Amino acid sequence: MKNLIIISVFIVLTFGNVFGQWNFNLSTDHEYNDNPFRSLIPEQSFISSIDIGIERSTDVLSLGYYGSLINFNSNTLRNFYWHQLATWKDSENSAYGIYAEQRIGKDIYTYFDYWDLTAYYRHSFSWNDLYFSVNPNASITKYKEISILDNFKGTFNFQINKGFETGTTIIAGGSFNYKKYLDPTQHGTYSYLDANNVLVTENYTDRNVSSLSQIASYLRLAQSITETTGLSFQFTNRSIINGVANYAKDLNFVYGDESEIFDDPVNIEGNSFSAELTQILFDDLEIKTGFHLNYKNYPSQGLYDELGNYTTGLMRADVQKIFNLSVKKKIAVDFLGGSNLSIGVNYQNISNTSNSFWFNYQNNSLGFNIGLEL
Repeated sequence: MKNLIIISVFIVLTFGNVFGQWNFNLSTDHEYNDNPFRSLIPEQSFISSIDIGIERSTDVLSLGYYGSLINFNSNTLRNFYWHQLATWKDSENSAYGIYAEQRIGKDIYTYFDYWDLTAYYRHSFSWNDLYFSVNPNASITKYKEISILDNFKGTFNFQINKGFETGTTIIAGGSFNYKKYLDPTQHGTYSYLDANNVLVTENYTDRNVSSLSQIASYLRLAQSITETTGLSFQFTNRSIINGVANYAKDLNFVYGDESEIFDDPVNIEGNSFSAELTQILFDDLEIKTGFHLNYKNYPSQGLYDELGNYTTGLMRADVQKIFNLSVKKKIAVDFLGGSNLSIGVNYQNISNTSNSFWFNYQNNSLGFNIGLEL
């Protein structure tokens, strides 16, 4: 891990020394979470992170390195490092770039490690007081120990924005997502002792779906109530438009639904509603509160009952309620040449109700973060 970090930082420093402007960001987050792994049986923990960002802008390209070291005080085996190396080019209406990211865990939790390579393009334009944005991107993701989840993903995002003199803004958008699994069939063996205490070895075959196609769309209404107060509402719909084979529900629980491990929204369908209120005080103190109601269906998952029995006859369905409140303030640090110091406090409550027994959980977190931009 140290070698990868050193190489990535060396690339940024070497490239950036030619010409351009340096930007450095350093921040730390500290959080108390009563159920960080969102389990039916909670395991509370204090979580801390140290985050760095190094950017260099040039006349040709920009280059950046970002890293986060995450520490769980209740179970240090779960500690991991995430980092990303990116290069991009911005113009007045367009941007394009490539970034690579990696998660590096320790001990038995390397099971969750992956690397990802993504290329993207973004273009904005206006026509008759309408503002448009399109953003196609493509990525390849490989998991260190779960090859059945290795995939190629292509996404096309679009957005239309219309503002009115009343302070109202209407935003409509969506995306088409296509996900192709690179190695959807996995073979192996497992051993066990039978009733006669004889070691038996058997072969197994796991099969994932070969591909998924999803359409997501949203409508957002934002209203400026005063110069310092804003209110917004959003409705989002996600639909998987090709079938999910029944055998996908028979996959091992650990990797049977990637969306719960790695939070991939392409594997979920359903509707979401959200409302957010933003208030600015004293020009630089931002208070934001929001409520989200998510109806989430998992076509590739069956159901668990209270005894741990699993059935594929029905699809897992969750109702998730999220409340969050954040306060953030920026402070100019003149003696550091006009640098900015940001301080924030965040609270979040999550209530998840599921027809699959093991996915009923509550989660509360209270965090504090401080960041310095040089």
